[in-house]
Amino acid sequence: MNRLLKKIPTPLKGKIVERKEACRMCDSKSGDKIGEVDFWDIKNSDIVKCEKCGLMQLDPMLTQEETAKGCFAYYIEESLRTSPKDQGKNLLRNFRRGFLFGMSLKRKKIIPQQILELGPGSGYFSEGVKFVFPNANVTVMDVNKEVLLINKRTHQFNTIESIPETYDPELENKFDLIIARDIIEHVIDIGKVIKNVKAYLKNQGIFHFITPNGHEDVWKHYLTYNELNKKSELLINHVNYFDGKGLLDYLERNDFSSLEYYTYKLKTTRRGRGWKVDTKLMAPVSQQKNSSFYIEKEFEKVSQENFDKKDVLNKWYIHKNRKLATYFLSWYHHANLITLAPELNVGHEIYGLFRVTKK
Repeated sequence: MNRLLKKIPTPLKGKIVERKEACRMCDSKSGDKIGEVDFWDIKNSDIVKCEKCGLMQLDPMLTQEETAKGCFAYYIEESLRTSPKDQGKNLLRNFRRGFLFGMSLKRKKIIPQQILELGPGSGYFSEGVKFVFPNANVTVMDVNKEVLLINKRTHQFNTIESIPETYDPELENKFDLIIARDIIEHVIDIGKVIKNVKAYLKNQGIFHFITPNGHEDVWKHYLTYNELNKKSELLINHVNYFDGKGLLDYLERNDFSSLEYYTYKLKTTRRGRGWKVDTKLMAPVSQQKNSSFYIEKEFEKVSQENFDKKDVLNKWYIHKNRKLATYFLSWYHHANLITLAPELNVGHEIYGLFRVTKK
């Protein structure tokens, strides 16, 4: 263990700079410059670690239009390099994760009736949650019309075309559960998003999210900049890199109390990814991809791939009389999660389950 820990270049330290834009979580005006980054044809930026709250963000931040465009283009590019068979497996995997999450809520005697998912993707995670809570009403929010159309057509979910930073008074105190899986690392103004989540939840409502652990997510950029003095390529417009302690402190200051908060996915950590100088890891941006090309020319190829929900869920097939299989899968899912405190900054993903208490 001691040999392993010696590999970790902590703390993340860069050149102290005056920020071009204030931190979106605590309004600090200075921080450590961690790296310089590109995302395909979208403008260049720096990653700056806030001195006050530890949040690492792009400075200057991308615009809403750039973020939506970049995420959608990456989704198309990723879909084109994933076989239809693997895409079907991914849908089923998301459903299974939603089901197991729903089961974990049920064990805690949390029974949501009104659910909102931010950035639902295929919608199969919420479909899995609804399998556990068939009477729940599911609403999904996304900025991309295509995503909303898929969720409406496939799952009959209610849809809201919006960015999560935009406040909607009609959603005030409406939801028992808000889900944001792999979303908050993409949002432009995390402060506004958390404020809206709090407003939309009922008193004692539940907020669930997963997001990459910023200290592992940022190593490629940190090493490429500090060792090679070169730019690195952003991953699907990750514009926020969260510090475990800083994120917890921020949520607690905004009346969220932790029910579960940990890091998991330690495989990359055990392999030392991001902890040592690796020329392959540190490879700078090698090619420029054009987001407009994927959106305008390639999306039609993706939209032709249709998956029937019945075919996807038939492979799941847990009958109400097969409770043993249900509980085994639930146990298997949780027993294989080796978890750590996010404050240790180790582990690839941060898992959060919080309850809001409104004053």
